[in-house]
Amino acid sequence: MPIDFVHPLFFQEGEMIEKQEEIPFPHALKTVYFYYDIVDSAYVPWEKAEQTIPALLKLWNEEKAQLQVLFAEKRNRTLVQKPMVRGLSYFIMLLFWMNQSKVTQLRMWQKAVEALPLKPMNCMERLQFIFQRCDTYPSFVQLNELFEEAAKLFYKKLAIVKKRMPSC
Repeated sequence: MPIDFVHPLFFQEGEMIEKQEEIPFPHALKTVYFYYDIVDSAYVPWEKAEQTIPALLKLWNEEKAQLQVLFAEKRNRTLVQKPMVRGLSYFIMLLFWMNQSKVTQLRMWQKAVEALPLKPMNCMERLQFIFQRCDTYPSFVQLNELFEEAAKLFYKKLAIVKKRMPSC
């Protein structure tokens, strides 16, 4: 595990990740946080944002449905933590990938996120809130709103890029 990816929510120091050749995108992301950002892979999702961002949004929608049930049933916070952390990892990837960049680190995530040009309003403060209380309902609401806002920014950017492309 690269030292820059060691963070209490995601990876412990000394943790190992095995390359998973046969698992298609985006399924590796369900089992290994930031798989494509860490493992040296021929597949580079941040260069294919038009295909990969919708896939990340779909993964979030699956987690969101599960989390809505868990929060509605007032389940134990430990049951909520794993899908919330997975959702948070999807959001961080979405942020970087929609900026055509791979996630380079989690240890100093604030500095890395701050440098991104395209991100939702007050993204840093909202992410700090989620990182500190990732197993609470207010964090879930905040994360969902960040996903919605980031998706709008991404699709707006995509529309602008397509509009600028010359017609054949």
